Amino acid sequence: MIYKGSRYSRTEVIAPENAEGKTPRVLEIREIPETAGVFEHIVSEGERLDHLAHRFYGDPKKYWLILDANTEELNPFHLLKPGRRIRVPQNRIV
Repeated sequence: MIYKGSRYSRTEVIAPENAEGKTPRVLEIREIPETAGVFEHIVSEGERLDHLAHRFYGDPKKYWLILDANTEELNPFHLLKPGRRIRVPQNRIV
C-alpha cells in the first residue's frame, strides 16, 4: 500500500510477466517531475539529507525532494561533499 503524499502515490502498479512466467505486482518506473523554485545550498561538513529536509521542509522524510532536484548524482553520499552546491526545491508535497 502506498500512503498519501508518498513520492510513489501517482505511480502505476503493474504486473509484467517474468522469466518464470509469473506476474509479480511491481511499481512502474517513477518519472521525476521538473523542480520549480529551486535555490542553491552549499554543503557543509557533516550535513545529511534528512537534516537538510528537516531544516527546509520541517520533515526529515522529505529528503527525496532534494534527491529529485539533483539527478546528476545518483549516490547521495557523493551529493553531500563539503563545498558542493546542491539544488533545494520548494516543498511540492504538502
